[in-house]
Amino acid sequence: MHARKKKMMSEQKIVLIRHGQTEWNKAGRLHGRSDLPMNDTGVRQAQQLARDLSMQGPWAAVYSSPLFRALQTAQIIANGIGSRALFENPELMEQDFGDREGKLVGHPADEQRQPHIGSGETEQHLVERAVNALFKICQQHPGENVLVVSHGALISSVLSALTGETDPRVANGTYRELDSQVLNNYVSREPLWH
Repeated sequence: MHARKKKMMSEQKIVLIRHGQTEWNKAGRLHGRSDLPMNDTGVRQAQQLARDLSMQGPWAAVYSSPLFRALQTAQIIANGIGSRALFENPELMEQDFGDREGKLVGHPADEQRQPHIGSGETEQHLVERAVNALFKICQQHPGENVLVVSHGALISSVLSALTGETDPRVANGTYRELDSQVLNNYVSREPLWH
């Protein structure tokens, strides 16, 4: 009986998705809060994500950064998985890179985990803001599967803070599953900010 009961309980699945590619991603420019649409490759990436994720559901909700590239990705995914539960959350926005936004950073993968120099948002603030949002989402959907569409620096910084993984990379149009227990453990050690 215990095994049956355990089988019936479902683990919460939180999937962090990086938006599809934009022209700035392709060129290796820092986006930050600059609000740009996906390019054709990004749209195809989002469509492929929708196909892949539709087979892994059911999904209780899709949450998204309000920045256009993320919201575009989330809308394509929500339509593809048949979800009407799409919520914008400003705490899921990309890191504010200040006066570095729009600057070339070399290789496109280098846009994630940029050191804080001058104006803009610190990585610590980014992690606190993102963890706060993800924790609230987990609390609103106990035992349910949820998709979260956001940005490279946010996802990379959160994964690094929660798991200790050094320099995790998340390519455009890909996703990483976040263990909700790891999130809960982190929150129990680090107080949330409001």
